[in-house]
Amino acid sequence: MASVRGSVLAAVALAAVTLACAAPARAQTAVTHANSGDARSQDVLPSNPGQAVSEARATVAGGHLDLAVKALALYVAGHPHEIEPARYLGDLYYRQSDLAAAERTFQAILRYAPDDRETHNRLGGVYATQDRIGEAIEQFQESIPSVGAYPNLTLLHIRRGDLAIWESDLRHDAATKPFDPAAQFNIGQVLRYERKPLEAVVFLERALDLSPSSCEVLSELGSTYLDLGRVDRAIGLLERCLSISPEDYPALVNLGDAYVEKGALDRAHTLFEHANTVRPDRSEALIDLGYIQDSEHSWEGAVRLYLRALALDPLARDAYVDLGCDYRDHHLYALAEAAFIKGLSVSPGDGRLHYLLGTTYAEQGKSALARGEYKLALGSNEPEVASAAGRDLAALPQ
Repeated sequence: MASVRGSVLAAVALAAVTLACAAPARAQTAVTHANSGDARSQDVLPSNPGQAVSEARATVAGGHLDLAVKALALYVAGHPHEIEPARYLGDLYYRQSDLAAAERTFQAILRYAPDDRETHNRLGGVYATQDRIGEAIEQFQESIPSVGAYPNLTLLHIRRGDLAIWESDLRHDAATKPFDPAAQFNIGQVLRYERKPLEAVVFLERALDLSPSSCEVLSELGSTYLDLGRVDRAIGLLERCLSISPEDYPALVNLGDAYVEKGALDRAHTLFEHANTVRPDRSEALIDLGYIQDSEHSWEGAVRLYLRALALDPLARDAYVDLGCDYRDHHLYALAEAAFIKGLSVSPGDGRLHYLLGTTYAEQGKSALARGEYKLALGSNEPEVASAAGRDLAALPQ
């Protein structure tokens, strides 16, 4: 649940006629799973928490999420006070959409480690998925300053309808603590996730002046400049982050995104591959590698990568976006509809997904269904999506 800029596709601009999602075209291919048999007998438990997590990640990376959960649950049952394996087990339950098991796992950790911020962050994510807004906000507040706390809180306050009040409090905090990098960084993150990058940059630059060696600040500021289209500035900041922390996964993915926007696909490909080596159990780098495949007109390779990403993380919203676009562009409409509808099940109310599902219906002449999806997309917090939905809604036959 760490914050990463996400798939390149999520940032692609509006095309002249239809909202861009992936690159050119695409189709369906089976996922190739790694051999599940490894050197270690399944009857032998790992000897330490680091090994338990590493083995589980390797199993997930091989496409065997259920097997990883089963093995890690056995280890955690025998080592009930080891935080890292238990937390990763909760993450895997979340990916499986077994929210009750994830909640139990995270709550068990907090009973013996009530101040563990990362676990509060994870539990907040579980509550947010269940639309338990108040409880989710409480957990994310407890998780501060964990990665992703403020972006998640921004979305939750939008949903609760009190964003302006909360934002005002953060602005006041930044104004009264001008030499506190955290206060500047916090409001900067919030403004970025409100899609106010010009304002966000002001606060994030202040945070960087106060904390010039913070990879977290460098990465967030770099990504914000990327939002603004200032690619060279973004690259410089993200490379500074990686000079401090060479295996920082979000920075690797975000720097790859920057090189994609610069048209340097070979460099981007290298960065995404490196990110995937660093964290083979995460989906973002695979999704962006799929984008590069699409850019090179290799839609079958792209689809394989999107399906691999979903095998790792069934909650990866961007993979559903890109996969659905590939299917739609190749007139595989039933598969496209299924991908977008599944995406909406993991990202309810997502304006981009509603819009893309609407275009899929419209291309088939299903005007009534398209109209319904376009109307839902009108409320998107992405201005280009809302604009495209309004335009295409008006163009539908009555």
